[in-house]
Amino acid sequence: MGHMKTAHIIGVVGGSGAVGASALTAAIGVRGERAGLRTVCLDGDRLGGGLDVTLGIEQEHGVRWPDLAGARGRIDGAELIRALPTVDGLAVLSFDRARDVRVTAEVLHEVLQALRRSADLVVVDLPRPDHEVFCALAPSVETIVLLAGSGICDLAGASAIAAHLIRECPAVWLCLRSHGQGGPFAETVALALDLPLLAILREEPSLATDVLHGIPPGASPKGALAAVADAILAQLVVDAQRDAS
Repeated sequence: MGHMKTAHIIGVVGGSGAVGASALTAAIGVRGERAGLRTVCLDGDRLGGGLDVTLGIEQEHGVRWPDLAGARGRIDGAELIRALPTVDGLAVLSFDRARDVRVTAEVLHEVLQALRRSADLVVVDLPRPDHEVFCALAPSVETIVLLAGSGICDLAGASAIAAHLIRECPAVWLCLRSHGQGGPFAETVALALDLPLLAILREEPSLATDVLHGIPPGASPKGALAAVADAILAQLVVDAQRDAS
């Protein structure tokens, strides 16, 4: 059989509270699926709002993290993907607000490995680096996108987190949320954080209403989230081609 196909694994980390890491995770998933990649979104933030809510599928039946808490041994990735709730073909593994079950590091790691063997792309909404879920998942993540807000407190938080991420992951990129500050400000932030600037995420006013109407982030190709998600995926493909050559 030769080389096993393994998925690209991208992690998204919010540099401070409420910068929209879940929405960006969802958008990368939506755009990946639309680009023809077999994509799974993974919720790593147990006390976050929930990727299923962000994607409008919290009512859908299917496997959630608590269902996997007792898993023993090797998990069948293809079977797991078929058991997950989906939106427009995008499979989503989220936590469950009604059942707060602690999932061990072993199970978190095994699930990610199973998905890596069966998908083309796995996008993980990662918690902060001091969280045990981060420690369990981060070693398998090839690329981390740090989504930072552009206020003073946002940037102080992002700076503390960036140093951790650089130690954990070979490729860490900065995505800066902007209220209209342009390139020079973003370049200055990237230099200060010592991270390459991947993209500037403009405000997307329609996002809150879209979520209420069950329209997934990134679904509108003209939106700011879709543009940034496409840029992230393009960069990933470039990296993959470079590694292969």
